[in-house]
Amino acid sequence: MLPFLAIFPIFLVGILMIVFMWPSARAMPLGWVAAAIIAFFFWDMPPLWLIAATIGGLINTIDILFIVFGAILILQIMRKSGGIGGISHSMAQISNDRRVQLIIIAWLMGSFLEGAAGFGTPAAVAAPLLVGLGFPPLIAAGATLMADTTPVTFGAVGVPIWGGLAALEEVAEWPILINGQAVPFTQFLFNVGAFSAILHFLIGSFMPLALVSLMTKVIGGSFRAGLRVWPIALFGGLVFTIPQVLIANFVGPELPTLLGSLIGMVIFIPAVKHGFLMPKDQWKFPPHENWKQSWEGDLKAGRGEPQAPRIGPVKAWTPYILIGIILLLARVPFFQLTPVLRAWSIGWEQIFGTTVSRNVEPLYNPGIFPFLVIALIIPLIHKLPYREALSAVKETVQMIIPASIALFFTLGMVYILMYSGDATQRDSMLIVVAQAAAQYTGSAWYLVAPFVGILGTFISGSATVSNIMFSPFQFSTAVEAQLNLVSVLSLQSVGAAVGNMICIHNVVAALTTVGLIGREGIIIKENLGVCILYGLLAGIIAWLLLLFLPADLAFIPLRL
Repeated sequence: MLPFLAIFPIFLVGILMIVFMWPSARAMPLGWVAAAIIAFFFWDMPPLWLIAATIGGLINTIDILFIVFGAILILQIMRKSGGIGGISHSMAQISNDRRVQLIIIAWLMGSFLEGAAGFGTPAAVAAPLLVGLGFPPLIAAGATLMADTTPVTFGAVGVPIWGGLAALEEVAEWPILINGQAVPFTQFLFNVGAFSAILHFLIGSFMPLALVSLMTKVIGGSFRAGLRVWPIALFGGLVFTIPQVLIANFVGPELPTLLGSLIGMVIFIPAVKHGFLMPKDQWKFPPHENWKQSWEGDLKAGRGEPQAPRIGPVKAWTPYILIGIILLLARVPFFQLTPVLRAWSIGWEQIFGTTVSRNVEPLYNPGIFPFLVIALIIPLIHKLPYREALSAVKETVQMIIPASIALFFTLGMVYILMYSGDATQRDSMLIVVAQAAAQYTGSAWYLVAPFVGILGTFISGSATVSNIMFSPFQFSTAVEAQLNLVSVLSLQSVGAAVGNMICIHNVVAALTTVGLIGREGIIIKENLGVCILYGLLAGIIAWLLLLFLPADLAFIPLRL
């Protein structure tokens, strides 16, 4: 009975969003209310503790929203200045082969947009660009959603890792022991990001091949035309995933996708221009009159390349290159800037005398530095009037209001689940659910963990929110079942990223940009098989790796 009551708030949110199609900004408040009522009546959580837990969630929300606001603001300013047009045009002139164009736009450019902004921007930008190049809108939407998986774990300069997993800091007493050494929370997040990148490298490198093969299957009825370009498709996957895994393991979780995609484009585009591994035949779509009616809707596919933009490629790319450089200098230990940026901390310790504590480090938050700083200088670089930049600020605020509501109530709900037992010295709602999950699964949880992440994203429309909702649960389950904590949290993060390709929120948004709203079922059906396979492979690979690697994490008691 108690495990069912403890999981009911998340179950309620899932029903409201999946069955009744409620937006997260409407469903999450009810999830918070349900958690508060159950915690009060069945866990004897005092009202003051409920308020304190909710305030802790609010502080965490503010920390994440700085990044979301800064990332989207830069994108909006770049759209007005012509910078996004310059980037798009520079990407669209490289090859006439539709398979190669898909790898460049959906995979590499989409990864770059995910690393720079995240939160649905790859589909919003890349899908219409593909339609403008002559791609069927259905292919453009489905492909950009499928491609936007491997990059998502480190999207928006790492928000799903260090923002989505931030609640874990309150689940256990830090530092924890790894091989007898005390490891702080930031190092634990680094380890989770590093292992997640390894899993993405082993699976995600094949995503471009999957993209082109599924495209040729939908268009021509056969995978063969896509599989024939396996050398250039695999090369396109590796030029991104190799830098991604190296950066994640040697720098940190903020830059793997942003820098990995930039490095990938710098390698891939010249290689394509010089004919490296390029197919001898050029694959094209059939004549437009032979297209199936389901491929196209209100927005008709273009017939060629977009017009030359007013911003050249060098100026267009400059803001994002500066962001990459600044973040690299700020995060690499050699430059000794991290302690300086983290010296200023604002927060509230033991809120209202409870065990709930949260803080924000403004200068270490990339949403403030460098995002807001770069946003201020883009109008100078691109000669954009500041009044237009101010309109971008207003548009960004309007865009993030629903996300703000969803994040606040999600984090408030999660903190109630985590702290529900502290006041009465009993197992929290979170621990009760974790104990039940550990009892019935054991080591098989390695196979289940990715699908919990996928479910979270499918419900909420965000890998970050999925990690917020389920990472404390995954952590607790791993402890109860005596599983490797880093691996389980990595599988949660990978699953949350993979769920991006089928989540209702993103599918609707992508179809809206290409004029195909109402055909969500087609996209989810086409992408579901790849989603399940990716999650299953992640679990199997992680489990196999643990058979050959020594246990690297001591099992530690949770907070009482």
